[in-house]
Amino acid sequence: MLQNHKNKINIILLIILLFNALPAFPNYLFGGGSTYNWTFMNSNPLGTDFSPQNQISKSNIQNLYQDWIFAIPSSPDVAGLNLTGQGAIAPPLIVNGIVYLLTNYATVYAIDGADGSLIWSYQPTLNRTGLPLGYLIGHMHGINYYRGEIWLQLPDCSVVALDANTGVEKFRITGICADVPGNAGLYATRGTAPVFFGDIMIVGSSVSEGTDAGRGFVAAYSITNGSLLWRWFVTPPAGGDQNWDTDSCQQPCHGNVQPFPGDWGTMGYNGNNTLEGADSSWGQFAVDNTTGMVYLGTGQPSPDWNATLRPGPNLYSDSIIALNATTGKLIWYFQTTPHDLYDFDCGWNVALGTIDAGNRNTDVVFKACKNGYVYALDALTGKLFWYFDPPSILRDNTLNSQYVQTGAYDPTLPWVGYPNSTYYTQCPGVNGGVESDIALAYGNVYVATHNFCSVITPSPVGRFGNNVTGTSGIAYLTQSANTTIYALDQSTGKPVWSFVIPGVPFRGWLTASGGMVFAGSLDGNIYMLDAHSGKLVSKLYVGPSLYEGPVFGSTITGDVIMLQLVSSSSYYQPSSGTPGVLIAYGLKPQTLSPLPFLYAAVAVLAAVSTIALVKLRSLSRKPTSKQ
Repeated sequence: MLQNHKNKINIILLIILLFNALPAFPNYLFGGGSTYNWTFMNSNPLGTDFSPQNQISKSNIQNLYQDWIFAIPSSPDVAGLNLTGQGAIAPPLIVNGIVYLLTNYATVYAIDGADGSLIWSYQPTLNRTGLPLGYLIGHMHGINYYRGEIWLQLPDCSVVALDANTGVEKFRITGICADVPGNAGLYATRGTAPVFFGDIMIVGSSVSEGTDAGRGFVAAYSITNGSLLWRWFVTPPAGGDQNWDTDSCQQPCHGNVQPFPGDWGTMGYNGNNTLEGADSSWGQFAVDNTTGMVYLGTGQPSPDWNATLRPGPNLYSDSIIALNATTGKLIWYFQTTPHDLYDFDCGWNVALGTIDAGNRNTDVVFKACKNGYVYALDALTGKLFWYFDPPSILRDNTLNSQYVQTGAYDPTLPWVGYPNSTYYTQCPGVNGGVESDIALAYGNVYVATHNFCSVITPSPVGRFGNNVTGTSGIAYLTQSANTTIYALDQSTGKPVWSFVIPGVPFRGWLTASGGMVFAGSLDGNIYMLDAHSGKLVSKLYVGPSLYEGPVFGSTITGDVIMLQLVSSSSYYQPSSGTPGVLIAYGLKPQTLSPLPFLYAAVAVLAAVSTIALVKLRSLSRKPTSKQ
């Protein structure tokens, strides 16, 4: 009996050893594994544009293939929009196997991530009645997923939440821009998607960028009962506030630019309307659920290029802002371009991460602005840890934007070259030195910088309308265009590597995933760079100019796909007016080598043969029964 027991143990061990010796099967052959979601505009509430998936990696990126295409329907006529946009520019989401796409005509599509089939769609009804709304265009920046719902801000100053599975509207707040204290201007389209701190929804306003600009703000609402909890204002009220800088940031609130009595002047108020303003950013706000703070960027002061009516630094335009998410109290501010004459807003995303500062991990806000600089700020105090001035960026006639280097700016200059009103060259141009989201991963900050200079002809302020009126003409120096992508050490801001894309500027976002950095380029390629070395791993030619980057997520079966949006051209090249498509890339099924299966067959055969042999030997040793 003891010998038979030993034989069985030896057989089991033999089988285990044989199977352990087999080559490992690739995960993608069988699907499954971890589920990866892209739930916010920039992947997650921290705004990092990072997906931790490794199913698509440097080792198999060459095996990407076009899995399915969702053709974005042509825009219908949307009542309430002055100009309906085609296609989409907002990052798609992918949550629990479903892809969510927001178009420039405010329709949301839910798409099966496995095959690209339509699950549901939602087309809102807009209501402009009684609201201070300006010229509304189809230009929708993003949606976010929270607690089973898709959240978006609509052009009519409303926020809606849709059931993620059915598309049914479950929550709506209207009139966000109605009865705003101190407002004597108009609101427009370019609001950001809401972010959340528990049951608090935080959303930014969207003001016109012309001389009819409304009073920009950030507002918080209860998602339990829809009540307004607080507002924080970007600018003084109509008519101005002589003590705006000091009264709006009372100690212990603090910032990097000294108060200026009479900042913003009277806002150009003429008894009926303001002629200037500024807004919160359309980029994703970042929320720290541990400290209860929300971080955001703000837009440039309007009108662009002519500051005759707005002396001072124009707090809090072009700034990085930290607010208490519960009360809306301003904790700190960091203004990047005091008295902006160049359209150098701090749109796009804010990213939250950590650095090693003095042998301890410190929470840090990372931000790139259109002035071309990248900043790392202490998340609790706003202290500047480091800044990066890309050596590749040309700088000409943008002195105030170099404040972080010089510590100086001119608070009263009406326009560049004053009193001369002839044209001048501006570098970075009206599209800035950074016009994209950064990514945060692998100990680095990834940023796409570009050169795209402009020729500006200044003009007087005073004309109303939907167009920005600080200039009578803008020319784009396309021959100056090029892109440089940098990886910066997260703790020091020192460049780790750089990669040049010649001939084109850059718009959209960078994505970090699978040990790589992905960049959708205006030359029609998706560049896939080694995240640690910057070397080109692969390049995928899509064809049309790409104004957006890829996002990553899992289908319902656990297979990771890469989503690339191809939109109607609206930047750098004339708009084609085409609706565009959403393309899903997956990994090609591989032709299997027969060797692993041969090994498996041999292992099973050996095990069975061993068992049979032992059984026969056991039987042969049994004594014959007596007759």
